[in-house]
Amino acid sequence: MYNERQKKIIRHLSEVRVAKIEELAELFLVSVETIRRDLMELEKDSSIKRIRGGAVYNNLRAREMEFSKKMQNNQQGKHAIANLAMEYINNGDAIAMNNGITTLTLAKCLLRERQRLTIVTNSPDIALILSDNASNQVFLTSGYLRKHNKSLVGGLCSESLDFFKVDKTILSIDGVSIQEGVTEYNTDEASILRKMLEIGHTKMILCEFSKFSEVAFYKVCAADKIDYIFTDHNLPVKDIRLWNDIGVKILSSPVSAAD
Repeated sequence: MYNERQKKIIRHLSEVRVAKIEELAELFLVSVETIRRDLMELEKDSSIKRIRGGAVYNNLRAREMEFSKKMQNNQQGKHAIANLAMEYINNGDAIAMNNGITTLTLAKCLLRERQRLTIVTNSPDIALILSDNASNQVFLTSGYLRKHNKSLVGGLCSESLDFFKVDKTILSIDGVSIQEGVTEYNTDEASILRKMLEIGHTKMILCEFSKFSEVAFYKVCAADKIDYIFTDHNLPVKDIRLWNDIGVKILSSPVSAAD
């Protein structure tokens, strides 16, 4: 996991794109050697790219990870988040869910554990999963199908969501922070997430802990527009207090060593 300084280095480089090691050392009040170690650590997962005398923000972070790769990443964490979120969904609820790996995991849990749900989704996969329960009523939005992740987006998708009001909007997202809010890498996806939030009474985010250090390019909403964030790791108490101060409840279900 990144420490707080490393998260700030990523954020700084995302804004300035390139910086010298000496500049970063002066900005963060640490030694040049400390910054070098930070950059080596950040380069491991392509957050940044080291260059002679400094670092650049790695444009790979601005591209969506392949959906198939997301499917394989942190499966235990996704299940922990899904099981926790399911506790806040009741039989008979009307819910909106976007396309995402964690929401897909949640759909599989709901299929077994909840009854009489009304579901609005832009995910054909989620629609098919939840339609296997005969007590559910499933609405699949219009829109054009993105080949990247098989989600429905675009103007027709947004217009079809106007016909609904739901108890809970449940979203899988690319990044979240108190300063930058909820963010997405794809502008079409971001637009649909905004619309889903509009139609939901209670707004819930499913968020792996790593997403707290991500700031994607397209803003979905401010942080205080969310009611609940479900995650797979215990945030520091001071961070939880900051989220609570803006009205957001953080709920965590850490993956145990036995999982």
